[in-house]
Amino acid sequence: MPQNRTSLLVALVVALIVPQTAHAYLDPASGSMILQAVIGGLAAVALAFKFYWHRILAFFGYGGADEEPESE
Repeated sequence: MPQNRTSLLVALVVALIVPQTAHAYLDPASGSMILQAVIGGLAAVALAFKFYWHRILAFFGYGGADEEPESE
């Protein structure tokens, strides 16, 4: 039985390593769309981090979650 598993594993690795032709085309607009999605994702993560900053600090013990910023 282990011989069958080994030969199956070798066949799978060979099938994944052998290069195959990809019949695909990315036009110039695709690159800008991907870049826009990455920048938007980073902006969303930064905004979420900003909104939950006080809760993150409270989780690690650096102040209370319901502290209000002092106003002048």
